[in-house]
Amino acid sequence: MWFAAGAASMVGAEPAPRTIEVWYSYTADTREEAVFLDAVQSFRDAHPHLMVNAERIPYVENVVQFITASQGGEAPDLIRISHDDVGKIGYVRIEGLPLLEDLRPHLTSAQRLDYDPRGLQAMRYENALYGIPSTGSCLALIYNRTLFDAATEPYPHDEWTTDDLLAAARRLTQDEIHGMAVPVKTSYWWFGFQTGFGGALFDDEHNPTLDSPGSADALAYFQALEKEHRVSPRGINPESMKTRFSQNRVAMILDGPWNWGDYLDAGIDIGIATLPVVAETGLRMAPQLSYHGWAISKQSAVKVEAFELALWLNSPDVQRRFTEATYSPPTHLALSSDPTTFDDIAAAGFLRQAESCVPAPTIRGVSLIFEPLDTALQLVYEGDMEPAEALAAANVELDAKMRE
Repeated sequence: MWFAAGAASMVGAEPAPRTIEVWYSYTADTREEAVFLDAVQSFRDAHPHLMVNAERIPYVENVVQFITASQGGEAPDLIRISHDDVGKIGYVRIEGLPLLEDLRPHLTSAQRLDYDPRGLQAMRYENALYGIPSTGSCLALIYNRTLFDAATEPYPHDEWTTDDLLAAARRLTQDEIHGMAVPVKTSYWWFGFQTGFGGALFDDEHNPTLDSPGSADALAYFQALEKEHRVSPRGINPESMKTRFSQNRVAMILDGPWNWGDYLDAGIDIGIATLPVVAETGLRMAPQLSYHGWAISKQSAVKVEAFELALWLNSPDVQRRFTEATYSPPTHLALSSDPTTFDDIAAAGFLRQAESCVPAPTIRGVSLIFEPLDTALQLVYEGDMEPAEALAAANVELDAKMRE
C-alpha cells in the first residue's frame, strides 16, 4: 500500500535537474558553431530539466585534452570527434576500461538503419561503436568561374581526366594567375592521387602500404604540378592556397566544404566538380572521406541524457541545417535520399564526390600516418630521395609506430 501511494505521488513529478557537459571543436564564430549552439539551445528548450554546458576545445587539442581529463576522472559527458580520433582514443585504457562508451546497447537496430553505414563503420573501433556520425567531408575540385570565363575556358566537369586538368591548368596559368594551387608537401592532398594511380594507404588487414604499386607514380605526378609543369605556385600550403584562391589569383584548387562559405564571403564565383580520372590508369582519384560525430565518455554519470542529446544533434532537422550552412554531406539517410537537401550546388557537388571517396579505416595507424608521410613528401620535394625510396622509408616508420 505504501509503494502504491508512493508511486502515485510520483505521477506528474518533474524530472530531477541534470547537467550534460559537452566539448565541441567547431571554430569560433563560424557557421558550424552558430548552427551547433542553436541546436543546443533548442534541446534545452525542449528539455527544461536538463542543463547543457557546451565548451569549445580547439580541434588540435581535443583528443589530448580528453585523454588527460579522462585520466583525472574529469572527462566531459559528450564530445565531438572525428573518425581519426576514434582510432587515437579507441586503444587507450584506464584501469582496463576504454575511454568511450560502446553505443551498441544504446542505438537500436532500427536507429542504426537511419545512418550512412560507411559513417557508422568509421565510428567503430574493433567491435565497439564509439560514436554517432553527423557529417562527412572530403576534397573536391573547386574552381573560379570568373577566371575560366576570362580565359574562355570550359568549366571542369565530372568526366574530366588528369590530361584535361593539366591542359586547362597550363592554359589558365598567365602572368600573376596560376591554373591550380596544390600543397604538394601536404600528404592529405596526395591521398586522392595515390588511389587514382592504383595505390592504397593500408591493405585489407590494416597493414600500412604507403609504397604500394602506383604510389610512387602518384607522388611524382603530384609534385610535378608545381616543380615541372609550374601550374601551381611554388611552396603552397593549405592556408596560402586558400588565400590565393580568395584573391582571384588561382583558377582551381582541391578543397573541402569547410572553406566554401569563406570563398562565397570573399565574393568568388565558384563551381565544383569531382576529382578527375587518372588518364594513365582509368581510375578516378578518390580522396579520403572523413567523418565527424558525437561520442559519450565511459565515465559519464548521465549517459542516457548524453545519448539523447547526441541523437538530437544527429536528427534530420539539425543535420539539414548543418548541410545548408556548411555544405557538408549529412549522414542521416532520410536527408541523403531527399533531393531537396542538395539544392545548393556545393552540397550536391560534395555529395557526388563523397560517393567516390575512400573511407580511411578507423585504426591507430591513420592518426600516425601524417608525420612519416609528410616527411617523405618533403624529402622528395627537396630532391633528397626518389618517390619510391621515400615512400618505402615512410612505410617502415609507420609500421614501427603502429607496433609500439
